[in-house]
Amino acid sequence: MEDELTRRKSDRGKSRKAAPHETDGHAADTAGVESPTVERRSHPRVPVSWPVRLWVDGTAVAGRTVDVSEQGLCIVVSARPTPIEVGASYRLDVIMGPKHEVSVNVQVRYLADSVVGLRTRQRLKLV
Repeated sequence: MEDELTRRKSDRGKSRKAAPHETDGHAADTAGVESPTVERRSHPRVPVSWPVRLWVDGTAVAGRTVDVSEQGLCIVVSARPTPIEVGASYRLDVIMGPKHEVSVNVQVRYLADSVVGLRTRQRLKLV
C-alpha cells in the first residue's frame, strides 16, 4: 500500500488544472494546460488619476496615481532624483481635489522604472 506522503511527492512538478478560486476567469491556454493566476490583493483596485508627492529623503518626487484601493496604490513618478527602495517606508501626499489632500505612510512593494506599487499602513477612504 502506497502512503499519502509518497503519492504527494511523486505528483510534484506535474501540471494541474487550477481550481476556480485560483483564477481570475482568464486562464491562459497553452497546449491545453491552464496556468493559475492568483489574485493577492485584499481589496479591489479602482483606476484614478490623482497628483501625488512621494517624500524620499526630504525630497518631494512628483507623480500620479494609476489605481488605488483601500490599502494600496500604484503610482507613476515623473523622475527619481533619489533612490526609492523596495521595502522602505515613505510619506505620500495624495491630492484628490482642490481642497482634499491626504498624507499617508506607505511601504514600497513593487518598483519598475517609473512605476511604484505602494501599500498603505492605514486604510484610505476613497472619495
